[in-house]
Amino acid sequence: MIRPALVAALAMALATAACSGGDQTAADGDSAAVSNDTLAAVVKDAHGLSMVSTALGDAGLAPVFDSAASYTILAPQDAAFDALGDAGKGLRDAAQRPALVAVLRDHVVPGYLTPDDISKAIELADGKKVTMRSMGGHMLTFTADGDAIVVTNEDGSRARFAGDALRASNGVAIPIDAVLRQAETPA
Repeated sequence: MIRPALVAALAMALATAACSGGDQTAADGDSAAVSNDTLAAVVKDAHGLSMVSTALGDAGLAPVFDSAASYTILAPQDAAFDALGDAGKGLRDAAQRPALVAVLRDHVVPGYLTPDDISKAIELADGKKVTMRSMGGHMLTFTADGDAIVVTNEDGSRARFAGDALRASNGVAIPIDAVLRQAETPA
């Protein structure tokens, strides 16, 4: 369940974003330009996110991120997939497509959320945790650790925001330094 503080903070952030009209840069230090490309195209062209882009294609999810609906992808950097070792390699097998889709869905939340939006929600919650349900149905908890934002999945896996957010016409990709849902080695 989404906490009331998050709902209020996100409503305020989304209303502010809607009022910004044609401004092609984010406010409050989130200086990434907004691309006219879709989220799938922005992730495909991003340095260091080739594995998540390929995984989205392999899982048949890329067309979802080419649509008009807005999503935020917590995009594991290539090194995060490499850190999974054999389990990560096994996920690329066509027979493991359902497992790959499940892992990826735990990295997606609905809506157009920048790191600044999430940071503001944490501030409005008096620096405490803010929770949100992923498209995989699991609760993600966002907390501040100094200047960094940490996201924790309900299974205990954690990642830090790592790099500039990629803002697309229909969503945001936020690079993270780990895979949030640890994959089991396929049989």
